[in-house]
Parts: sequence; structure tokens; C-alpha cells
Amino acid sequence: MKHWKFSAVLFIALAALAAPAVFADAPTGASPLDPLRVTGAWQTLAPNASLWFYFDYTGDRSKIEAMVEDDGTSHIQLAIFTPMQATAWLQDPTTKPIGWGSKPGAHTPEAIYDLYWRGAFNFPGRFFAVVSNQNAQPIVFRLNVKGENVRLAPTPTPTRAPTPFLATPIPTATLPGKIVFQQASGGNIYTVNGDGSQLARVSTGLDPAWSPDGKQIALTRWEHPAGVYIAEADGSNERNISSARQPLSPQWSPDGARVAFTRPNGGPQYDSTFCFGRFCFTAMADPWWKIAVVDVNTLAFSEPRCTKHCFSPTWHTDNKTIAYADAQIGIMATSIEGGDAWTLYTQNPNVQSSIYSPDGSKLAFMFRQHDHWEIGVINADGSGMIGLTRQDPLAFAVVNNVAPTWSPDGAQVLFLSDRNGQWEFFVVNADGTGLHQALKSVTDVLPIYYNFSNERVADWTNR
Repeated sequence: MKHWKFSAVLFIALAALAAPAVFADAPTGASPLDPLRVTGAWQTLAPNASLWFYFDYTGDRSKIEAMVEDDGTSHIQLAIFTPMQATAWLQDPTTKPIGWGSKPGAHTPEAIYDLYWRGAFNFPGRFFAVVSNQNAQPIVFRLNVKGENVRLAPTPTPTRAPTPFLATPIPTATLPGKIVFQQASGGNIYTVNGDGSQLARVSTGLDPAWSPDGKQIALTRWEHPAGVYIAEADGSNERNISSARQPLSPQWSPDGARVAFTRPNGGPQYDSTFCFGRFCFTAMADPWWKIAVVDVNTLAFSEPRCTKHCFSPTWHTDNKTIAYADAQIGIMATSIEGGDAWTLYTQNPNVQSSIYSPDGSKLAFMFRQHDHWEIGVINADGSGMIGLTRQDPLAFAVVNNVAPTWSPDGAQVLFLSDRNGQWEFFVVNADGTGLHQALKSVTDVLPIYYNFSNERVADWTNR
């Protein structure tokens, strides 16, 4: 509130600074990899420090509001980061946010707050509000974020939670072949055998993908020099095949000749405020994400047509059709030979991480269902949608199932789930039967971080 007595504020600040840390594994708010939950409670922020908070959002252009109360203290900032900008910040802490909180007008309903931001986005994911204290003294503040389709749920932590009473136990399984996976967007990339043996760090970056012959890995990086890279399976002989700003989701064509990826290209990148006398309004940022294709040998570059928000490109076996996810429309497809994009699946537009099966007959993807994410599969023409994952009616907590990838024979789908209180790998048959946990020995010692922003966490080869 605006009119806290100074003595009360000082008492809370000193008490909070003196309080010991009770939970050693509790989030610290130091970065997007360790964000705090937005609780609306008063809390202390140390001098010249920042705290990261997260909220999940469906990307349906519904209104989001973020507000800070700090008793009118000066030199406080509120910044809003998209999932992509948060990943960029990990590589470059000077990355600008997409929006800033500002002091609301004195005669507006928002005047009760010290900082206020309002916005909307047409892509889903985990967004972040960052509160910074640029003073030489600690401050006490309260952050709130609200919106019809904003979710302020607890974030999964690396500490294993006990299996809820009565929840159906999940057996473990050994996978054939080899997996490449990222620990976090822009973090370490590892390879490991399907039985959990020979875990090896091979690189750093985003969205690793096996070449069709399993001998090379494609990945992207956002730090300088940003771009798309390919390397041998052990990480050696790495080379940049395309320079691009903030590229994501590299995917090899089935013949191994090209790599498709997506990157920001056009559209307003930041909020813009316009004023006419005393009246001001904000034009919300709407960055476009477009597909690009690079020839691995000649480095020739092309841009097939797609909509304004083209994520998770994936190749059909014909080596010319690319499907992708647009959370305003659904699953789309385009051709490198030209022509407009066309729709495949529009029943639920809140989709991410589309990927063709090895034989091109099906597409797996994740879709938002009310307050959580599930894995679904459709036929290549968009028909016959089935859910591969579903909520356990005996479990007490809502579970997210995300980031699908196919087994090399197309019989199974590997994905991440937070059903045990941390992100772990699970595998299910292509008809939704035979759910098993995989690579448990790996995730027991190596925490996985996920941001709900179309991450291609893992890829699977039989080579």
C-alpha cells in the first residue's frame, strides 16, 4: 500500500534480513533458471539486487497486469521478459526486457500502485517479472501479476517430491539407442545411452537435434557469435552454418542436406507508449518468428512462407514440407518450394513443439488443456487426434507433460513430465499405452529446467 508507516517497513526489512534460510533447496530468484513464485506477499529486496518471478500464460492475447507496491520508494524497476528474452539474458545479462513498469497516472484506477505494466502476447510460455532495487538500502515491496489466463503455479524444483498417496506408480524402462538433451535452454548439452550409461557433456546451446545418420548434432546459440551450429556426435569439429539472432529449434531434413530453424524476423520487438495530452496508451510488442532453411553444404539460405509466429519447424519425409506450431492458429505446414502455409490442426490452437514421426505419417505435439499441458498425436493430414498422456485421477497435483520427441522406429514418444516434483523423462507408446519412466539415473543427479517456450529438450537416435 502507498501509506505504510516507515517504522513498520523498516521492522519487516530488518526481520527478513535476520531470518535464516529454512529451505536449502528453495528457489532464490537469482535468474530465470531459479525463479520465485508470485505470491502477492510483502518481501525484502537487498540493495542493488534483483529478483526474478515467473508466471505461465496461454498466449491468447488476454490481458496481463503486473504491479508493484513499495511505499513510493525511488529507484525501483519492474521489467517483463518473454521466455525467449529470458534465455537471451542467460547468455547476455544486458538483454533488454520486452516491457517496463511505469508510474501510473494520478487519476487512474492503477494509481494505488507504485509501478504498473499491462500487456498481452500471442504466444504461450513461461514469462518473467523482474523487480530491481537500485538503492543502497534494502526495500520492502509486493509484486502481483494477474490475468484471466495467467497461472501462478509452483515451479518444479530439483528436489524430488514423494509420490502422492494413491497415485498410480510408473515403472521404469530402458531405451534402445542414444539420446541427446539439453539441461536448460542455452545450458549444457549431453549425450547418453538409452540405458543411462556413458553420460557425456558434448556442448552448450539450445534445442539439440541428431542428424538422420546419428553422426552429427545441430544446435543453436544466442551468445556471440549467435547462429546455428553443427558438430560431430562427440561435440568435436563444431562449425557455424548460419548466423542468426536468437535462433531456435534446428531440425535436419530427412536426407540430411538442410537444417530448418526459426528466429525473430520483423514485427514490433518492444512496447511503445504514445501520448496525446494527458492520455496515453501502449502498443504491445508483437515480435514475429519466421522459418529459415540453410543448406548444410553450400550454406545457401531460404525462407519458406509461414504465418507471423512459426515455432518448432519439423520436416516431412518428402524433404520439402515443414510443419510448425502457431499458438494463435494450431499446427500449420508450408513448403520450401513456395506457396502459402496451410492448416493441419486447429481444434486447440494452444500448441507447442510439433514434430513429425520418422515415417512422416503422424505429428506429435504438446497442447494446453485448462491449467496444464499434455502430449497429443495427429495424422499427417491433421485428422485422428489422440491424447498420449492424461492426468492420473488418483494424484493430488496437476501434472505437465511436455517436449515430445519420437523414437527412431516411430513406435514410442519420449517426453518430459513434472509428475514427481521435478522434470524427468518418460516414454509412452504411440497409441497412448505403456507409460514408463526413462533415464531415471540421469535425472536423479542432473536437474532439467524447462520454460514452456517450445523447447526441443531431447532427440533420439538408434545409431
